[in-house]
Amino acid sequence: MRRSSCLTGPGLFLLLACTPATGGIGSGDGSGSDTSEAATGTGTESDCIGQSGCACTPGGGCDPGLACVEDMCEPEAGDGDGDGDPAGDGDGEGDGDGDPGCSHLGCMCDGSLASCDPGLACEDGVCAPSSCGNGTPDDGEVCDDGNNVGGDGCETDCTLTTVAVVASGQHTCALIEGGSVRCWGLGGSGQLGYGTTEDIGDDETPASAGDVPLPGSALSIDLGDLHSCALFGDNSMGCWGGASLGQLGNSSNVDLGNDETLELLDAIMLGGTATQFSAGGAHTCARLDSGDVRCWGDNGNGQLGIGNTTRIGDDEHASAAPLVGLGPSDVALVATGYRHSCAVTVADDLFCWGLNGKGQLGLSTNASIGDNEPANDSGPVDVRPMSLPNNATIAQLALGKEHSCALFSSGDVLCWGHANHGQLGQGNKTNWGDQGNEPPSALTPISLGGPAKAISAGDEFSCALLEDGTVRCWGSNDIGQLGLGHKDDIGDNANELPSSVDPIDLGELTAISISSGIDHTCAVLEDYSVVCWGSGASGRLGYANANDIGDDETPASVGAISLF
Repeated sequence: MRRSSCLTGPGLFLLLACTPATGGIGSGDGSGSDTSEAATGTGTESDCIGQSGCACTPGGGCDPGLACVEDMCEPEAGDGDGDGDPAGDGDGEGDGDGDPGCSHLGCMCDGSLASCDPGLACEDGVCAPSSCGNGTPDDGEVCDDGNNVGGDGCETDCTLTTVAVVASGQHTCALIEGGSVRCWGLGGSGQLGYGTTEDIGDDETPASAGDVPLPGSALSIDLGDLHSCALFGDNSMGCWGGASLGQLGNSSNVDLGNDETLELLDAIMLGGTATQFSAGGAHTCARLDSGDVRCWGDNGNGQLGIGNTTRIGDDEHASAAPLVGLGPSDVALVATGYRHSCAVTVADDLFCWGLNGKGQLGLSTNASIGDNEPANDSGPVDVRPMSLPNNATIAQLALGKEHSCALFSSGDVLCWGHANHGQLGQGNKTNWGDQGNEPPSALTPISLGGPAKAISAGDEFSCALLEDGTVRCWGSNDIGQLGLGHKDDIGDNANELPSSVDPIDLGELTAISISSGIDHTCAVLEDYSVVCWGSGASGRLGYANANDIGDDETPASVGAISLF
């Protein structure tokens, strides 16, 4: 949710991260470095020189901390632990103090990463060669799956990689390479999926919760206000959390994940296979492999696009919902906001339906669409400014509470709908699209200081990830949603276009993806760490407190969350 979908080419989708591929996440370089999972650091007859167990001569030839004993490199003699046996002490002086400064091979260690030199691990109280690849996580290793395969969830240096992070109403989830998911923030409806209603991240880190116990590896995730959904490797889709309005699509209004774990989560009956989906406020829409769209959940404003306001999914399966009628062309992507939905067809036509009180549908009216007429009743949205290149197509959509944004393949960004805090980025507070002769195409693309490659939308603010890896946000900023270290709105007057302020200070690293919730945003950085800013209520930022970030400090000053 907040709520974006992107298209990277005909029929090819990147969910959630919504950034072009840049060499592949977690791809190996084939260098054979000794930090790989297969490397053990032990010697062989041909390459063993100076290490423990290597052949030597009485004249020397052993690494520091080792001595040549009977033609073999062994730890230097001493009695650092006072047990009368010099073996294994790492105390070459034999003075009984254990030589606490000793951290090289063969030295005593206390189990901490810092007690041994880089490349060594503390094993059985002695600094020994790192054994990444032995199937057991050693000191300094986040994971160890016993192979030398990158991209399988545990990298070749025994670390994990964050593929995407999704910010939502009041919770956040991260998708980890290999398909595991970790969630934090508000847990009252079971939306975190840990079998409890406890919040996570308010006084503990996301790392402490571990992986959400799901029935399989996730390919993509998205979050609504109180529910979460995943598309799994077997092409099934499942949702958990709040169910009062049928948003889980499982023929029930009983919450899931609040007092049960999700290993046996049932797949949603969709009447087809989902290839892409988006979770809105309390509704969900999926693009099926047939090229059609089906939506379920809350429908009070026609956001399901089925010509009535009957909710679907609370006492019938999602498959009971009629397909959204959008015309002859297949749908390329679908996106959802708080109470409205949009889709782009393969012909690059944009259709929007649902609540329209502020013009968020872009149809030059404030009348809702889809509540008593087909979703395509008013035709496609006129969304392309004349200034765009002729071949520019819609690459991504991001829908907020009452505004909508589109990213074009040219890198231009356009937003329409509610503008009370400058979230349209036009330098004013004038709503656009809610009255006659106000098509989005009449607006000027937002001044960002460079082309964008991804966008996100919160309730009353918007963000863009630029091609240079910097992030700019504009709109409401009362609790630091814009990450600028102050609370002033941006984009609400002519002297305050998004390009007029510095990009968000993320530190030395640039961002590779962004996602915004109601009033917070998270970014995955180029080292795959995650930073978040905005409202910290219920621990949604993941810093083991409920402090807001970005209102009087920058995200860089706080650093990355502890995810692993």
